[in-house]
Amino acid sequence: MLSVWWPLWNVVLWFQVVRMMPQLDEFCEHHSTNTMHDFCCDLHDESPQFSDCQTDWHDKIHYTTDEDELLYLYCTAECTYNSTDFLAANRQSLNLNHVREHLENDLANAADEALLYEAYVKCDKHALGQLEHKDMQLLAKRLTTYGCHPFPGLVMECMVREMILKCPAERFHKTAQCRVVRQYLQKCEQRPKK
Repeated sequence: MLSVWWPLWNVVLWFQVVRMMPQLDEFCEHHSTNTMHDFCCDLHDESPQFSDCQTDWHDKIHYTTDEDELLYLYCTAECTYNSTDFLAANRQSLNLNHVREHLENDLANAADEALLYEAYVKCDKHALGQLEHKDMQLLAKRLTTYGCHPFPGLVMECMVREMILKCPAERFHKTAQCRVVRQYLQKCEQRPKK
């Protein structure tokens, strides 16, 4: 019986995800904040620091709205990057030496290490460039209530997007949701830049 309903469920889920996909405008990557939930790539395991920070921040931010959940995710990102020493003291850049050290010690595969390090370098620059956007400045004001900064959350969003886009085929989750999110992000990257 499950074999009959499972394909139907995947089709329904696919249509729901497609229906919810926003327009491809200059901020299309920010419209895809739901990617922070989409662990579509088995490139590395979730760190214990991330799990600890999720627990800590879940106790501090009891979210019931998408906006509050975004605050939770951004504060969790800052907590994680602080506990791994990835975040520089200025909270607006990564300590890429610590990132490289961590990846060298944590990953056995040189190709995985290179892929992740390149993504961190790209996301470090990308996140810094996003801080001046009006939407990010408004988010920054909301985050100050909790003592958090938007930069780490921007880095984490970017890293999740990069892993969805660049995940090796054999490690990519071939679910309907992951395929649709990847297709959306590919279109987002291909849109003309202003």
